[in-house]
This record gives sequence, structure tokens and C-alpha cells, in this order.
Amino acid sequence: MQGIKFYIVDVFATNKYEGNQLAVFLDLDNQLSDEHMQRMALEINFAETTFIKAIKDGLRFVVRIFTPEQEVPFAGHPSLGTSYIITKFILPQAPTRLTLELAHSDIEISIREPEKLDESIFSMRQAQPEFGHTFTRNEVSAELNIKPEDIDLSLPIQEVSTGLPYIIIPLKSREAIDRLTLTFASLKAFLLARNKYKTNSQTGHSTSLFFFTKEVYEPGNSYNTRMLLTENNRLSEDAATGSANGCFLAYLLTHQHNRIHATVEQGFQLGRKSYIYLDGSLENGHYQLNVGGRNKLISEGIWYV
Repeated sequence: MQGIKFYIVDVFATNKYEGNQLAVFLDLDNQLSDEHMQRMALEINFAETTFIKAIKDGLRFVVRIFTPEQEVPFAGHPSLGTSYIITKFILPQAPTRLTLELAHSDIEISIREPEKLDESIFSMRQAQPEFGHTFTRNEVSAELNIKPEDIDLSLPIQEVSTGLPYIIIPLKSREAIDRLTLTFASLKAFLLARNKYKTNSQTGHSTSLFFFTKEVYEPGNSYNTRMLLTENNRLSEDAATGSANGCFLAYLLTHQHNRIHATVEQGFQLGRKSYIYLDGSLENGHYQLNVGGRNKLISEGIWYV
């Protein structure tokens, strides 16, 4: 019976069983078809599962990313978690940098402390952002069941993408972000009406929602955030979202300050504390978008194919 190696890791986690779960499969012999990878991702049923498909030039790796529903061109926590597995188990010596070749673009990964991988912050440099539609408070509050007074009008509601699109929605308080009561039906209808659902969007992927507030659970953190999405015909929430936080960083650089260094807490409402470190700048129209976090190894084993 043939088998391939796999690992499970918690990403953006300070401790085990926090952050966002990720399964990483080592498929350098290319044993798995597209259909097989999709079925494995559904069987694992984490937010994302990755497959390391090839090594190029020593420090360049071809990686594919699947949700339980479909392949995606880019995702944040899978990029960091996969890089951690590569440095810990594949390379003879951990480097300070490596490159992931993803469907959307190449992602540069930096490892702050390669001699201490289990404690090191892994950071990714995200692609240049694309800024999309802005939305009014009235349409968001009426269609997504958010109290109008909970929305912070000092900042825009805007769609941003660095490979996957998110509508970024500022809220006034932690109480407001805690009591969000969206439904799958309302979010699907909202997206369909704007050609942003997977069945009518140009990309074939649904736009997700990213909420943030400056009121936090833990002193020292900069923002509390939540990411809500449609997945497998239900409303889902992500414990930690690297791609969304890259979009959030671009949003902050555009609308607040051209230099940002911040710690984001996410997943607190789910009981999976996650810490995402943002570091970025905007100069002469060029964005530097660095999103980082720590990884905790949970398990490893053989998957029979």
C-alpha cells in the first residue's frame, strides 16, 4: 500500500491547539491527482490543506493549496505553515529565506530565527494589493444584519485583494465584533447581488468579510479581527487568516499611515487564540506587506493512497 508523509501544524499560534490548523502533504513524486488532493482536503476538513509538489533550485518549492471545497491560488497561514514544515523536515539546514511558487504568485518567506524554528516568527511578503469597491454603511448594515451605529465611519468599507478578495469592515468596539450575527443566506445574497459569489465572480472564488476593531482582548495587541466566509454551503469563520491580514495591512497603509507595525489578535471568539504580526510600508505607490506568525507542530504520519 502506497503512502505519503503528512504533518499537522497550528499556524499563528503561541501554544499548541491555538491558531489555525493546517495539514501539509509531501508529494514530491507527484502521486496525487487534482481530484485526489481535493478529496483529501475534504477528508481533513481544515480551512486549508497544502501539497508540496516539487523542489526547484534548492530553496524554491512548488505548493498547491486546497480548501475542503476548491483549490485556491494563495492563502496566508498555509504559506507560513508549509514553510515551517519545509525548513524543519525537508531541508538539511534551515535557511533565513525561501520561496513558495503558488498559483497566484511567488511568495517570499523569511525565517527570523532559523536556529530556533519552533519559536521563530515566519513572515511572508505578499503581492501588491488591488483595491476594489467601497460600500456604504447602510447597505452593509441592512443586508448583513449589523447595527448601523456599530460601524466606524472614520474609515471606509472596502474590498482589497492580494490574491484572495476581502471586504474590510471597521467596527467601533469589541462588543460590536463579538455580537456579529450573520447568516449564510444573507452573506450569499449580498455577494450574489454584487457578482462576488463563486458562481458569478470573475475569479471563481467568493469574497469574504474581514471585520476589525481597535478594542482588544489582550493589552499590547493592536486590533481584534474576525474573518467570515461561505464554505460548503454554510457560514464559516477562520481562526487566523494570513491573506486577509495582508489585505488589512494594505488597507491601513492606505487609509491611516504609510508605516505600520501591529499585532492582530484573531480567533479569540472561537477559543483559538491567534497572533498575527503586521509590518509594512507604503512609498511611492509601492507596498511592502509582511505578515508573520509562529508555528506549533501537532503530529506527523503516513497517509495511504
